[in-house]
Amino acid sequence: MRLLFIALFSLLFIHCNNSNNTSNNVARSLSETELKLTLEEKECLKPGDYLTGSLGYTPKYKNLLSLKVKALKLDCYITSSATIATFKDIKASVRFISKTGAIVLESQFDIYEFIKPKGKINYKTEIEITNQQFKDIDSYKWSIISADCN
Repeated sequence: MRLLFIALFSLLFIHCNNSNNTSNNVARSLSETELKLTLEEKECLKPGDYLTGSLGYTPKYKNLLSLKVKALKLDCYITSSATIATFKDIKASVRFISKTGAIVLESQFDIYEFIKPKGKINYKTEIEITNQQFKDIDSYKWSIISADCN
């Protein structure tokens, strides 16, 4: 009887160890390299979630005496909150809006620079605008449309 009890206990112990080893193999943890690749894929799928920034503009005058505007200088400051992905070829859009909510001018531009993880860039460009359009501007909205991963 004692021998039977020891045999059953031994079988139960061996069975428990084997089932623990099997579950460890099935639910094995990802290696550090695999985790980095998974996180980079996630960041690359939605770059707009990781790229934020601000935009400022100043008028460019035909001549200072007449105060007639011929263009706007745009200053873009973009920050990446990504931890692994490096972004490049950023496409942005800006809409200038009148007091009534009508779109006065809409422009898209490309930023051909690299932005590293947790990095910042400053980008300057110009867009043409008429003097009347400039006078009609009350506010603006800008957004990052897309970006490629390096």
